[in-house]
Amino acid sequence: MSDNAIKKDSVRFLACINIVSSNPKRLADFYKNVLGADICEEHGGPHRIEIRFGDKSTSTCIVVNYQKDFVLQNLNACHGFEFRVADADSEYERIRNLGIELKEVPKNLPWGYRFFYIEDPDGNGVDIVAQL
Repeated sequence: MSDNAIKKDSVRFLACINIVSSNPKRLADFYKNVLGADICEEHGGPHRIEIRFGDKSTSTCIVVNYQKDFVLQNLNACHGFEFRVADADSEYERIRNLGIELKEVPKNLPWGYRFFYIEDPDGNGVDIVAQL
């Protein structure tokens, strides 16, 4: 086995997702208000913010870094973040009532999911997915 091979008993996990934004506070507020994230810390002021989903020991973390000349993303569904929910239709109504622009109504996918997507303020795709 080469030194670079991954051992089968090795633990691998996603530690965090790093993204950039011209306005990290605005992006963090979006995830807090729309998807219930916790804004954990501002590292170095408003230029680096941690957004967490779940409890501290098992949470997924998004780190938003400031970039002055960041260009809004131009993405479609299945490019960006995916959040699992119990009921896509209920989540659709909840988010619609927040005044968030919705790109489409929930639809069933052939692989057993019901989903819809939105975009965050920087244009990142956010898929909302429920298992059928």
